[in-house]
Amino acid sequence: MRLGIPHDASLDGHFVDGAIGYLTITTGIAFAVLVVVLLVSLVLYRARAGRPHGTYMHGDRLGDRTLTMAIGLTLFLAVDVTLAVRASTNLRERFWRYPDDDPNALRVEVSARQWSWTFRTAGPDGRFATADDVVTLNELHVPTSRPIYFKLRSKDVVHSLYLPSFRTKIDAIPGSTTRLWIQAQEPGRYEIGCAQHCGVSHYKMRGWLIAAPDAEYNGWLARAEIDSRLRYETRDPTVPQADKVWDDGWDWETGL
Repeated sequence: MRLGIPHDASLDGHFVDGAIGYLTITTGIAFAVLVVVLLVSLVLYRARAGRPHGTYMHGDRLGDRTLTMAIGLTLFLAVDVTLAVRASTNLRERFWRYPDDDPNALRVEVSARQWSWTFRTAGPDGRFATADDVVTLNELHVPTSRPIYFKLRSKDVVHSLYLPSFRTKIDAIPGSTTRLWIQAQEPGRYEIGCAQHCGVSHYKMRGWLIAAPDAEYNGWLARAEIDSRLRYETRDPTVPQADKVWDDGWDWETGL
């Protein structure tokens, strides 16, 4: 059993781990210094022989206020400002650089509903909502070393696609289309969760992302595309719900 945070299997997850590590170290140092100051104060200013009461300071002198301001400003610059600058840089240069023009990116439509995830990828024709689409429930197969580009919608309430092994999550909001991209660096089976409380069975809304090398992924994809065509061809046209998973896609470019 692995202790601590999940293993990072992503291209950019180390930026998040770096920020968490920096925050842990800086706040740990600040806490240690505070404990030392408290212990020293306890020893120096306690009541003792010849001094029946402890010595107290109100901290209203100019020097006390200046020292407090200097310490607070140092902590603010060293922790909050530094992390804000690092985070904004990482967001602009990595996390928000969506692979819109990358022909190698695998595009995935995500439909969230109480309490499941539906994933759709386009088949060989490269178009969504056609007979060769691959649709899976609570399980997404992806290749390693290729960008995975998600667009998400919710059919009922707010959900949040959470990928702990990729250090990222994004809300799925009714009436809106949100987007996210990741890249798996290691083959494996990684948990998908919902990070937004979405009802009484929220705890059931989980799935798996299965990353595999290109050859293994392509083998799975060939079988999945055959199953998808058979499913489409054998659907019952008299039952409106039978076609629902195939005709509820949205335009990838406009998000409508």
